[in-house]
Amino acid sequence: MTKAAKACISSPNGIMEITGVRTVEQYLRAVDEIYALICPPGQPLKHELWFRGVKNTNYNLEPTIARGLGVQAEIVYLSKFRSLAYPYVGDVPYFPFSEDRDSYWGWLFMMQHYGVPTRLLDWSREALIGLLFAVDPDTTEEEAENDPAVWFLNPVELNKAFQFYDFLEPGYIPNATEPAFNTRFGPDAKTDNVKAAAAIGPLNNPRIIKQAGTFTVYPVTRRTVALNLLPDANKYLYKIVLEKEARVTINEQLRHYGLTQHDLFPEISRAAADIQREIRAEDAMVVPGASKKLTLSSRITPS
Repeated sequence: MTKAAKACISSPNGIMEITGVRTVEQYLRAVDEIYALICPPGQPLKHELWFRGVKNTNYNLEPTIARGLGVQAEIVYLSKFRSLAYPYVGDVPYFPFSEDRDSYWGWLFMMQHYGVPTRLLDWSREALIGLLFAVDPDTTEEEAENDPAVWFLNPVELNKAFQFYDFLEPGYIPNATEPAFNTRFGPDAKTDNVKAAAAIGPLNNPRIIKQAGTFTVYPVTRRTVALNLLPDANKYLYKIVLEKEARVTINEQLRHYGLTQHDLFPEISRAAADIQREIRAEDAMVVPGASKKLTLSSRITPS
């Protein structure tokens, strides 16, 4: 019998956690439980949840650039990426040719897509996408020794801290290119704010579309504060902690539903991995009467 998951309040800032999750079914029940908290029955359906899977529950919600030189280094990363990317513009799904404000955001989201440190943090509108990222079997030794987790964000509640427009209700989620958003989060914004905001990026590559991608954007400040470390984080963040021993089980269950990590990256560079997976599945099958079974030596291997 599968042990029941349990809810608790994590320290130090009171974020609600549901722990002990071992199956996809338990995970989806936990999603429903959290959604019921932010959108009780009988209230207008102006609520949504975003999901971010992490391979180690101890990881903070901070952008990659904050783990290195800091947001002040954005101009360096941006300049070098732009100069090196030009020879490959025919190979990218979207290229920001203009040199206006929209171009800046186009470059920034392209950098995020190709793994250059930015002040963006990826989320998804789909709960199972977050789960897929959390149980990705490609882990470091430290990640394998810790429980994975899925963070839940209430983006409407987060954005109530920002009144982007007087004629819209607090909590509006803007596109990153909107002038009101740029006033607070553009490259030249002058602000003492350290809180990230939820925003929609350009759907400029198949990966963002496939992953139902959304983003939190961190302000241009010397000090970047992880979203989960802010004093009011318990108003808009929740977390489901998965048991590390359940990684294999959950991946097998997701595969039964037709979901694998390879489905998240619809790119030709993933073709070799997909072929490997299919050949491995065929290799594991014993066909009665077959003269020879496909062997390991006949598998396709990347160069």
